[in-house]
Amino acid sequence: MESILPLIINAVLGGGGGFLGNMIKKNGMSLIANLLSGAVGGSILPQLAGMAGMLGGAAEAGGGMDIASMVTALVGGGAGSMIGGLLGGNKGGDAS
Repeated sequence: MESILPLIINAVLGGGGGFLGNMIKKNGMSLIANLLSGAVGGSILPQLAGMAGMLGGAAEAGGGMDIASMVTALVGGGAGSMIGGLLGGNKGGDAS
């Protein structure tokens, strides 16, 4: 359980980051798409930062959760939402 809990927390925080990213700048995606792309970004960015050694070794030392990894998950969620909006969002066309 303790090995999957950080992944769940990162996904939830990433979904929140995706929602906040959409609130800051509309990207043309639905709420569910923003939450999903945010969850993916919030899960991937902390892992990449841990591999690069940016989190001070907390990520590779057993998946510990600290403030830096939580902030990284929020930022990753916002980035995932923005990238998802660039790649697959509505390009301003009218749906009617």
